[in-house]
Formats: sequence, structure tokens, C-alpha cells
Amino acid sequence: MRRIFALPLAAALFFSLLAFPAAAVGTESSSQGSPNSPDPEGTVTWENLDSRIRSGSLAFQALLENISSVEAIDYDQMMDNLRTQINQIANAQWYTALSGGDSGSLDQTYASLRETFEDIKDGELQADNADVVWQLKDASNQVVAAGQKLYITLVGLEQSVQDLERQIAALDRQLTDARLREQLGRASAQTVSSLEQSRAQLVSQKESLNTTITKYKSQLQSLIGETPTGELTLGPLPTEADTDWTQPDYEADLASAKAASWTIRDAEATLADAKETWKDARLDYTGSKQKYLLEMAEHTWNSAQLTYQSTIQDFECSFQTLYQSLFDYEQVLETKKSALSYQETQLAVTQKKYELGLASYYDVLTAQDNVSAAQSGVDSAWRDLFTARNDYA
Repeated sequence: MRRIFALPLAAALFFSLLAFPAAAVGTESSSQGSPNSPDPEGTVTWENLDSRIRSGSLAFQALLENISSVEAIDYDQMMDNLRTQINQIANAQWYTALSGGDSGSLDQTYASLRETFEDIKDGELQADNADVVWQLKDASNQVVAAGQKLYITLVGLEQSVQDLERQIAALDRQLTDARLREQLGRASAQTVSSLEQSRAQLVSQKESLNTTITKYKSQLQSLIGETPTGELTLGPLPTEADTDWTQPDYEADLASAKAASWTIRDAEATLADAKETWKDARLDYTGSKQKYLLEMAEHTWNSAQLTYQSTIQDFECSFQTLYQSLFDYEQVLETKKSALSYQETQLAVTQKKYELGLASYYDVLTAQDNVSAAQSGVDSAWRDLFTARNDYA
């Protein structure tokens, strides 16, 4: 019977890192030179994020120590120690039997040690611990992925703050104009009040975002081994031109993802356990009075097979959804680029009209805002595509 040895501390450290918004990410390669230059104090860059998490995260280091602990097991020495203990207990059982004492606890200990000894002899414990190492390595990679997810989320939040600042500046211009028109009797006090209320709401949203950014930056600082002050400058994400990306091969990529997946490996091992249990049941439950036990075992085996098939199906469905999203995000990005190109053309036209006295400076500022908003749309679409590619990679 397969046994996985729980490591609650490592699990707690890992899952505590996953409470961030946005999709999880992997690692998309970039054309940046390697090795990368160290980040200046108070900053972190995407290019160095992976290495800084691996060297600075206490959660990551704890997982590595757990891996080292399992890998340090000397199974030959363990068998020798178990053999000595088993012989000692056997002697104690013999003396207990001679004296007429109760050897129940000794019998249980003997059986447990004997089972472990046989598991090592048959290679079962080694296989179980190999699964533990696989799981812990997967968890350590997810710590890095959680940090990358947080980084991308922060880049998006900071862009949202910039968008709000642009909207506030535009409202300030409208307010100045509305107040002047109110003095001239061309605008109502209600119009001014409505603009002021809109501005107050945007300012409130900006303050809320800044609070969230400070909190997330503190979490990111903890992940890279820095004091969590909430004051951290993030470098930009790699641009589309900076990244190496080849069009995916769905079948090959799906097979590779399955081979690397702890979820699939665990499901396969669980199914193998269930198969062994079913095999034992057919040998153990042969009598007519045990027929119901055999039927129960058969249903359990059928359930295990269906659960395994469901796990594979869910994995393939999720992978297919991610694969299809790549093309959706690419299409959205191209659409946003076209919108940006259009707004840039409109700005050029407005600036020319301004030079000819056919447009106001206010119109130029509005056109500039439209370009900035369109650029923000392009940046957001690229972040979505970048995230999807990292998930897929």
C-alpha cells in the first residue's frame, strides 16, 4: 500500500502564498542577457525575480530543506537499524511470553517495524519518498509562480493608478471650465457638484489602490527576502519583442504537461493503490458470507477508475482552455494596437488643427488622454497574453 508522508509545515508555507488575484504564471524566456545585473537597492526586476525568490523566500528554503531531509535517507542503514530493533523486540516478546505477561504492545510495534522493513526491501518506501520529493519540488516551483503572479498583478495595479491619475487630471480641466462657465451663468452649480463628486470617487479609488499596492509589495518583499516596508520599485515586464515565443504544438505540449504534472502523477499512484486493494479483495473475500465485502470492494475499484478518468479529463480540459486563450489574447492585443494607432492619428490631426487655429489646446489634451488610454489598453492586453504564455510554458 502506497504511503505519502505528510509535511504540514511545508504545505502551510506554500499554500499561504496563493491568495493573490490574477492567474498563476510560469516562466516565459526573454532575450535579456544572462546572467542579469543585480537589482539596485529598493527595486526588483522581472529578469531577477525568479532567482531572488529562490534565494530569499523562507517558504522556498523550507521546502528545499524538506526535500534534502527526504533525500538524505540512507535506506541500507535504515534497514540495519530496523533489523536490530526487530530482533530486540522479538527477544522481548520471548521473555514476556515466558513470564506470562501481555505482549500486545510489543506485537503491534513488531508488526509496524516489520512492515516498514519489508517496504524498504521491496522498494515501496523509496517509491513513496520519491513521490514526496516530486510533490515538494512542484510546491517549490509554485512558490516562484506565486511571486511572479504577484509581480504581474502589481504592474497592473500601478497602471490602474496611472489611469486614475489621468482621469482625475481630465476632470480637473473639466472642473476649471465648468466653474468658469458657472461664474458666467453658462453652467449650473449642479454640473459643478456632479464633477466634484466624480473626482472625489476617483481619488478614493486611487487611495484604495495605493493601499492594496503597498500591501502586495510588502508580500513580494517577504518573498524575495527583503524587509516588508511596502516601498518597492518594480521594473517593467518584458516587451513582446524581448520574449522568445514559438507557436505551440498542442499534442506535444499536452503530453509534456502531463509528464510534468504532480496532479497526474498523484492520480496514477492513487489508481495503482486502488488496483492493489481490489486485487487483495478478490483474494481475501471468497466466501459466500463475504460476498457483500467483495461487491463493496468492486464498487470502490470502479469509483477509483472513474475518479482517475475524471482527473485526466479535467486536466486536459483546463490545458485546452489555456491553449485556446492564447489565440484570444493575441487577437485582443492586435485589436488594442489598432485602436492605439487610430488614436495616435487623431492626435496628429488635432495638433495640426491647433496649429492652424481650428482646435483648442483643450482638444489637444483630450486627444493626448485618448492616446494614453489606448496605450494602457495595449499594455493590459499584453500582460494578459504574457500571463497566458507563462501559464502555458
